[in-house]
Parts: sequence; C-alpha cells; structure tokens
Amino acid sequence: MTPLAQCDALRPAVRTQEDVDAELLKLLETKGADPDFWSLKDRDRSDSAHRIFQYPAMMVPLVQRRLLEAVLEARPDVRSIYDPFLGSGTSLVSGMHFGLDVYGNDINPLAVLISRVRTARTIEFSIGAIAEQVAATAKADGRKTIETAMANREKWFQPEVAVELSRLRRAIRTCDNLWVRRFLWVTLAETVRLTSNDRTSTYKLHARPAEEIAKRALSPIAVFGELARENASSFSTFRRRLGEAKQIKAFKYVGETEVRVGDTRQVLDYWSDAAPFDLLMTSPPYGDNLTTVTYGQHSYLPLHWIDFKDIDPAADIATLRTTQEIDRRSLGGASGNAAWDEAKLLEASPKLKRFADGLPAKPDDGRSRLIRFYRDFGASLDSIVGVMKPDSYMIWTVGNRNIAGQQVPTNLVLGELLEGLNCKVVTTLTRRIHHKRMPDRNASSATMREEKILLARKVES
Repeated sequence: MTPLAQCDALRPAVRTQEDVDAELLKLLETKGADPDFWSLKDRDRSDSAHRIFQYPAMMVPLVQRRLLEAVLEARPDVRSIYDPFLGSGTSLVSGMHFGLDVYGNDINPLAVLISRVRTARTIEFSIGAIAEQVAATAKADGRKTIETAMANREKWFQPEVAVELSRLRRAIRTCDNLWVRRFLWVTLAETVRLTSNDRTSTYKLHARPAEEIAKRALSPIAVFGELARENASSFSTFRRRLGEAKQIKAFKYVGETEVRVGDTRQVLDYWSDAAPFDLLMTSPPYGDNLTTVTYGQHSYLPLHWIDFKDIDPAADIATLRTTQEIDRRSLGGASGNAAWDEAKLLEASPKLKRFADGLPAKPDDGRSRLIRFYRDFGASLDSIVGVMKPDSYMIWTVGNRNIAGQQVPTNLVLGELLEGLNCKVVTTLTRRIHHKRMPDRNASSATMREEKILLARKVES
C-alpha cells in the first residue's frame, strides 16, 4: 500500500447527512419496537406543568421527549427548537429538558400566555403562597363591580360567578411580578372554563341547559385556590426535574426562551432576529378551526377576564370582537387571507387534488373549506421552511380528519407539500391516541384516534 493510500485508510470517513438519516431511522426503529412506545397507555398528567390549562388536543410531553432524544442522539449539534403552531407549549418544554433554546408562536393569545408561563427562564418559587394570598384578597373584597365588558355576559356567567371572577381579577392586578401575574391569569383562565355556563363536552361554545345552570353552585374563588395549589406543585416538580437534568443554573433556565403572538404565514417577518432554527417540532391544525378543533372559541371566555397587556404587545384585543374571530384569523378561516392560489396548491399535491376532486357535492362547502385551509397551510409551510437551517430535521405530528365521511390523507399531503419545498420525508411513525383530549361532540375530529409523525429534513440547497 502506498503512503498516500495508507493516509486515506486512516482518515475518518466523512459522515454524510444520509448517514445521519440512516442512524436516526435505526434509533427510531429500535425505540419503537414496542408498539406502545409512541402511544403511552399510561402517563403523568402533571408532567412539565402540562395541565395548568385544559388546552385542546395537547401533545404528550414524554412522547415529544422520546422523539427529541432520538434526534439529539443522531444530531448532538442541535441547539434550538421551533414550534410555529405553539398551542400550550408542549414541544418547547420538552426541549427544555435537554437545555435547548426554545422558540414558538401562535395566533391565539391564550396559547401564547400559557406557553410563556411554562417556558419562563425564571419563576417565583413562592407562587403557591402568593396565589393563596390572592385568593384571600379576593375573598375579602366586598365590591360587586364587574371587571369585564364582554357582550352577552349574562348568558355565560351566573351573577355571583361574575362577581367572584371580578374580585380575582382585581386581586391579580395587585401583583408586581409579571410572571406571577401570567401564572395567575392562566389559573384564572381555567377557573373561568370550569365555572362558566359553557358545557365542557365540546370546544365550541354551547351554553348548558337553563335547568342545569340553576342547579350549579360554584365559587370561582374556591376553584381558583384549588387550581393554584395544583399548578404551583406541578411547576415545582417541573423545575426540580430541570434542575436534576442540570438545565437550571443560578435559578435560571440555561437556554433562551421566546414565545410570540404571530401568524405562521408571516414567520419570516418576525423571526429574523432568532432564525434559522436547528429543529422543528409541531402539531399543526387538522383543518380550519371552525369545523375541526375550535381553539379560538375555547379561549374566548377566559380571554375576556385577562389583561391583554400582560400577554404580549402584539396581542390584539380585537380577537375578542366575536366568538369566532380567533378561528377566523387562523388557517382556512377567511377567504380573504393572502395564501397560495388553488392551482399552485393542487400542482404541489396530486394526492390533495385527487381527494378534492372525489368529494361528493354535499356538504356544499366541503371542497372550498378544504382548499382554503390547504392554501393557507401551504403558505405557512413556505414561510416556516424559510426559517429552518439547511439539513434541519422537522417533526410533524398530524391527524387525518374527515370530510363528508372521507378521511383527508393529511400526512401524505403534508409530505408532498414539503417535498415541493426542497424537503425530504425521512420516515413516518404511527401512534395511537390513548389520552389526547378531543371534543366528544365534534364529528369532524371525534374519529381521529391515530396520529402520524412525519420526520422530514430540509435538504441543503
């Protein structure tokens, strides 16, 4: 062997991105040998402060951490994670267990508030005692002034409930620490959800029958106190676990955290200071909110009792103009939104075109709603891919909704749209939904008991 050949033999082989893909696939295959590995029949509902508010269709923290663990084993250079459909922040708190810089946005101000509470770099460890004092202050408040100007308030709140919620709102405003107020606002939001006249069997606003409302004897102050104790305990456990993982130094989370109000169709406009990101992990909506999961309607009543200035400077109070305004502003919610045109969309996804062309005539708006949503979703993908690094991995958890009794092949459509944006689908995992909280009476989403997890990679140009 010549000296040059000997040098070549000793030189480490260059690890290509295809090698990393193969390593990651092997890791996922090994970890997923148990069919319930991604499905989790048993789980801790308080994991990572997961249940401080019952937000719709939340992801499971442990599943997300298992996915992250596999990616980080194959790609230890990953330092940041991004979620463009933030929801309650599960992807980001999962990233915090690994010390990642975490970034996310959502169009729903309540989602941003919840996520800002969960992902705060520093928290007030005496929050339990503070919350107890807030409840005591509210209980001692003898005023009956109502602290919300929401329209049709009497339909949604019994008079004594509105009075106690107002006392809590006044008491929360006396706290100086912003994170403390945000924690208390989230606790108040869950209190509103549980003490309003809205039924909890569906995310769409629907008042309980009058005779049922008359039988309910509720004290929001008592409910708030109980929730605050549970939430404070959940946060204490979460931060302790971060500390045990050496992700807390001098009482502060080691990574960067940033959560913003924002529309995924324009993320290039407001993430230029932090992008590009190393990894994406998200669960996008299944379809337009108005006919699938009505995140906005679910948030409408709580948001009327929260000070918007404490959420985000970009939080728009006009989102409470109607019960459907947040959902109308979301993907597929309004025909006037700037988006891809239909021709571009259907050329990018032949499977979507085949599905759309095969829809029956009834319902009349089935096809138009489908196209409107995917036009917006396509525009979002275009924007999202633009803030990701070359060769970055993207983990998409999606459900396949029904229209006119036919299942939309969401995972296949997403794969085609991503491939048209210079991305590669590396693999697709399947997980059974054992615990994900879905509306019992929403026909469009009640059948979604299985999810697909697409692992894709942005191909370097």
